[in-house]
Amino acid sequence: MSASPSRQEPSTPSRGNEIAQALAIVGDGLDSLTAVQWASPSLCEGWSVKDTIAHLVWRLGTPSMRLATDIVRASVAGRHANPMESLNDIARGIADSGGTDELRRELRAIADEKAQGHGRTNAGELLEVVVHGYDALHPLGIRLPFPPATTHRVATASALKAPRRVRSVIRHRTLVAEDAGWRIGHGSEIVADAASVILFLNGRKAMQPPQRERILAPAPTPGLA
Repeated sequence: MSASPSRQEPSTPSRGNEIAQALAIVGDGLDSLTAVQWASPSLCEGWSVKDTIAHLVWRLGTPSMRLATDIVRASVAGRHANPMESLNDIARGIADSGGTDELRRELRAIADEKAQGHGRTNAGELLEVVVHGYDALHPLGIRLPFPPATTHRVATASALKAPRRVRSVIRHRTLVAEDAGWRIGHGSEIVADAASVILFLNGRKAMQPPQRERILAPAPTPGLA
């Protein structure tokens, strides 16, 4: 379930710190979850909150060569023609093999590594953290206070790789993240919050409070962020 844009910016020390900060914010959101919440559905179709965080730990904490090897092995073992099905197996395998405390510790350990500039610290990694953080915690009503500059960066990258239906919307409408002070698109405005705009841009079903205008996103696509 990769959320990475096709063309990534080069790694920088400041990007590593930004990724580390985003991981810490997700980690803080996970700290208060009950067992029932960990088992509840995320916005990644067919994945629980725990499955989604397991994927995030694997995706950010695994060296690039091993990522490819893991996918090949899962594809062979599961006889999958679609790599997305292999990602499902990997995420569920990690989730089933350990507890939630272990996942939270691993997430924070990865944050420490990124802060030191170790491993991949490109724009795609930041996109993974923010999108999957929202995937896991937005349905539970848990707000993730990512900095406006971070959400704007992720929204901009998301717009470049958005599904065709979403791209057609932002050609004619401007999506305004009222809480973060940025906007994406052209034309008349649809006002939302940063989380809902980013989820919409990534093909998720964004959820707005009843008193606000809704952004109706396409149903989530299995294995894609």
